[in-house]
Amino acid sequence: MTPFFSIIIPLYNSGNTLITCLDSIISQTYKNYELVLIDGASSDNTLQLINNFRSLHNDMSIQLLSEPDGGIYEAMNKGIDLAKGDWLYFMGSDDSFYSPDVLNQVSTDIENESVDLVYGNVEGVDSHTRYVYDTIDKVLSQGIHHQSVFYKKQLFNTIGKYDIGFKVAADYHFTLKVFFNNSFKTKYTDIDIAHYGETGLSSTTYDYKFFSYHYKFLVMNNGIDKIDNKQKCLDTSIYCCLYLARQKKDLGFAWRNLLFYITASNGLSLKFRIKTFLRMVYWGLKPSA
Repeated sequence: MTPFFSIIIPLYNSGNTLITCLDSIISQTYKNYELVLIDGASSDNTLQLINNFRSLHNDMSIQLLSEPDGGIYEAMNKGIDLAKGDWLYFMGSDDSFYSPDVLNQVSTDIENESVDLVYGNVEGVDSHTRYVYDTIDKVLSQGIHHQSVFYKKQLFNTIGKYDIGFKVAADYHFTLKVFFNNSFKTKYTDIDIAHYGETGLSSTTYDYKFFSYHYKFLVMNNGIDKIDNKQKCLDTSIYCCLYLARQKKDLGFAWRNLLFYITASNGLSLKFRIKTFLRMVYWGLKPSA
């Protein structure tokens, strides 16, 4: 039987958190799913834990691939290729489902309405900060945790997979492309989906490259007028361009974005445009320390 959900979990030296994650999956009341485990050649006890888990649950559909990879999104892309389910869900090894009824609730939502992407709420494991994405402003302006989202697999066949050039926000980038494509239907459901781990890469690292592009991406997709604080979004994108120049990272990408901001009609004064341009030149040309 084709699984309804493929739960894709990128792994690397995940021995300290993996069992909690897997326990939250096997406790689900809804059982029509498969696990797709993509391990980046762990050197701890991750693979041993997986082998033990498979022995205990040999009736489950579990796919495992272990080999070096280029990061979380390359691992996710491998998982997409292996997945057999109609719907894909991406977890970190330090994430867990909020309750045993999550998959049952989400599957009911999907079966009751023709949709391509369903998203709910998440909560931080340590901070207990709760993220409720119940407005389009929140989705477009703040980012959206991938642990809150279920994707129809066909989306990846149509749009493509994750852009591995974005090290932390490639999932947010992909999600926005779905929202901006009128061929697809998205749905918010007021369900608490997951506790997300707050010590992983996406929680401890900022994707300056993506957010240098964020405002431009919204403008190009007619989404900028759907957010409440356009100025904050623009300021953040300009700051990220300057940060990339200072760090000598992705300079061509940062320049293209900055030139869009200082030449577009977005309310920036001439003085600010000139000052920002000169700062970009200075940081781009200044030798590294």
